[in-house]
Amino acid sequence: MAVFMLRLLGCLPFVVNRWLATLLGHLVAALPSQARRVSEVNLALCYPDMPEGERRRLARTSIVEGIKNTFEIALFWSRPQSGMQRIVSIDGGDALKATVDAGNPVMILAPHLGCWEVLNFWLADRYDLHVMFAPSGLPEVDELVKQGREHFGSTMYPTTARGVAGLVRAMRKGAMTAILPDQVPDRRSGRHADFYGHPAYTGTLACKLIQQTNARPFMAWARRLPGTQGFELRFRPASEAIADADLDISLQALNRSIEDLINEGPEQYLWSYKRFRRPPAGVRAPY
Repeated sequence: MAVFMLRLLGCLPFVVNRWLATLLGHLVAALPSQARRVSEVNLALCYPDMPEGERRRLARTSIVEGIKNTFEIALFWSRPQSGMQRIVSIDGGDALKATVDAGNPVMILAPHLGCWEVLNFWLADRYDLHVMFAPSGLPEVDELVKQGREHFGSTMYPTTARGVAGLVRAMRKGAMTAILPDQVPDRRSGRHADFYGHPAYTGTLACKLIQQTNARPFMAWARRLPGTQGFELRFRPASEAIADADLDISLQALNRSIEDLINEGPEQYLWSYKRFRRPPAGVRAPY
């Protein structure tokens, strides 16, 4: 059923896909739901000085944008070239190219902001991109995802110790990788660091890979333009402190760089994601 729905959305023209996503998004945003409640909780934590009415509007807008993301990803997995054709401008790409041309490995840090699949396509089409892939447990869905992501030549690694070792070897040879740095890891793969002033359980993999390979970190996202105009890719050099040998300093710098990127377009961030669901001992999760 999941594959059927994804392929059905993938058959729709982009204009129809976007129209349906917007319609459904406004309907979902107007009704009480867990996504809306979690979004409002996260926004209250991260933007306490924002007027409550403005936070509620931002929560609803982010739900609409999140559903647009789901619909367009379904389309782009089935027709990857369609996603590439929707990229209309690049902001900050020269600094990224200069780093790659100098022979340095690069790590792209792409949080749950905008359309990360379009970003993945563009990077794989232009650079030697090596990324990790966590199976969903649904083989048919995983195959659809891999077909889309590998269409432009990216190399996929399993999320295992062997996969990490393979990724490290590739990066030491100058390859590029991309990671979702705001994903809550399992209990053995992270530690707490401030995120918008609150402790958030943060994955250590990105920081450790940067330290092991001397990779240059770049923040990146694909900004969704109004209507059906397409996407603008944005690249920003991340904080140099992410490479600090002190992991606590490194993680704090990572989260600060994520915050700066989110602040460029908070309406396109996935605020319905339970970022604070693993608080420190003795602290209750806010959800």
